[in-house]
Amino acid sequence: MYHPIINNSKVSSQGREIRPVLNPATGESFAEFVSATLQDADQAAEAAASAFERLSETSAQSRARILDDIASRVSENSESVARQITLEQGKPLDEARLEMSGVVAMFEHFAEMADTMAFTYDRPGHGANRRIDMVPVGPVIVITTWNFPVETAAVHIAPALAAGCSVVVLANNDTPTSVAMLVETIIESDLPSGSVNLVKGDSAKLSERLIQHPSMRHLSYTGSVNVGSVLAAQCGSQIMRCTLELGGNAPAIVLPDSNVEEAAKALISKRFWNAGQVCTAPNRIYVNRAQHDAFAEIAGDYARNLVLGAGIENGTTMGPLANRDRVNAMARIAEDAVNNGATAIVNASVSNNTGFFSPPRVFANVPDDALGMAHEVFGPIACIAPFDDVEDIITRSNNCELGLSGYVYGPDQEQAEQVAARLQVGSVAVNQLTTAYIDVPFGGIKISGLGCVGGESAVSEYLFPRLTASRP
Repeated sequence: MYHPIINNSKVSSQGREIRPVLNPATGESFAEFVSATLQDADQAAEAAASAFERLSETSAQSRARILDDIASRVSENSESVARQITLEQGKPLDEARLEMSGVVAMFEHFAEMADTMAFTYDRPGHGANRRIDMVPVGPVIVITTWNFPVETAAVHIAPALAAGCSVVVLANNDTPTSVAMLVETIIESDLPSGSVNLVKGDSAKLSERLIQHPSMRHLSYTGSVNVGSVLAAQCGSQIMRCTLELGGNAPAIVLPDSNVEEAAKALISKRFWNAGQVCTAPNRIYVNRAQHDAFAEIAGDYARNLVLGAGIENGTTMGPLANRDRVNAMARIAEDAVNNGATAIVNASVSNNTGFFSPPRVFANVPDDALGMAHEVFGPIACIAPFDDVEDIITRSNNCELGLSGYVYGPDQEQAEQVAARLQVGSVAVNQLTTAYIDVPFGGIKISGLGCVGGESAVSEYLFPRLTASRP
């Protein structure tokens, strides 16, 4: 059984609701967690406030050493946490291991940031000695999501600690146990007691309670636009800063005379990574008309060769979805594509009646107003459409309220980069697949988010430039 963790201690289950954690490969409970009460949320905020007084006074170099130690501890436990991710989230074990290697790298990177960033600098002039101190803003609320449960915790926890901020983590109820294992590992370090706390349960009530607590100063959330907009409004009412990494509907443009096999295999592999439950996944795949059909057939072959099964089993290349709602959503998107005249390249039905499995599907000639093009799919469906004119497809790509990531493939690197520069997104991959790195800013424009994660910019989210001006 997994418990809330407040001030480095596990909270008793007495008088608290016990909730099951489902294995999406079976649909059955494999673990339980203790739901936090609103009073627990208050105590977590108070513990974070007390810890902040001590943590914020430590040197950046001390925090760097602690973060390095956390990275080592997480590395030692990464295999057991990876298995837990697979059991509660569904992804193949190799993908969970990759997630954990990224988590270790995050703590290592932000240890380096704490050690090398300039937290104090001078700005002489205007008849005064002026010093700018980058001071931590205060205790931070971190709300995780279920597609990369440990990564979405670490991507906010690590830079917050590097800045000198304490944290209260609100774990997603689909995937709370792997996050609990991360927090249990973190609190074994030399951080002041209460520097990282964990609650889980009624997420809407707990998040609102934490936002309203006078000790909390910043909220960081990775997840859906719908939830993010609610959280942003609540933060606004409290004049609380927030970092929001929200949804995407990434356009992927394959320009004329591209290496169609390379482009198709690359984009479709990213499309089906983590069963399509990735906010940066290519969502609207636009292929020049001359190569559209060939691209769609290669995509179909890739989908047919995926091995659907429990992520913990050897040979599985695509696991179940995280919950039943996603399975139902995929059925609606597939039906809508067919009803809108799309060509079904691969459209298998669900053959496994246990768990939350949804087979990979590929549709070609998908109109822009179909559900799979107009909205983020967040599942194993590839929607492909032809285009005839580059200017027109740039306009169509930008005709979207989301602006997280984009992709461009083309035979001429310069032309591909020119097209990429005109996409209204936060990051673009040109002739490759990576749109997010831990050492540079990553975020979205339009309604895809506020602020950035990655690199020095991530630490800066949790700092305020305080001026001291004294007489010369």
